[in-house]
Amino acid sequence: MNFQASEAPTDGAAGFVPVGRIVGTFGLRGAVKVLPLTTFPERFDEGRTLFLRGEPREVRRSAWHKTLVRVWLEGVTSIEDAVALVGELLCVPEEDTPPLEEGEYMVRDLIGVEVFDEAGRRLGELEEVIAAPAHDLYRVGEALVP
Repeated sequence: MNFQASEAPTDGAAGFVPVGRIVGTFGLRGAVKVLPLTTFPERFDEGRTLFLRGEPREVRRSAWHKTLVRVWLEGVTSIEDAVALVGELLCVPEEDTPPLEEGEYMVRDLIGVEVFDEAGRRLGELEEVIAAPAHDLYRVGEALVP
């Protein structure tokens, strides 16, 4: 069984897949700092459409800086606009995600599956996947599993 963490695991509205979380602002003209939740950086290219609160927004401009991408979105033109978006998710329609090969799963599809240890004892259900620098962490109850 192969797992593909190419798109964000959770938090998307029905029919949408999160590809980034707005974590801050940049400058005074509405740019936002986005933590990518995808392994497809082209999702943030100029001219692409991302969904914010279920509404389509065109990427007017983007620039990578270390692990974040600065994004200028259609309709976000001031620091006040940008501040109001901190914490929001940028999404794409689920049908825009790449097809998977047989035996591959998106991590987000694993939320809710039962988790067992090597001895076959049930540990609980997978509740959350946390993107960490070295590898994803899986939250099962109060435990984090690498």
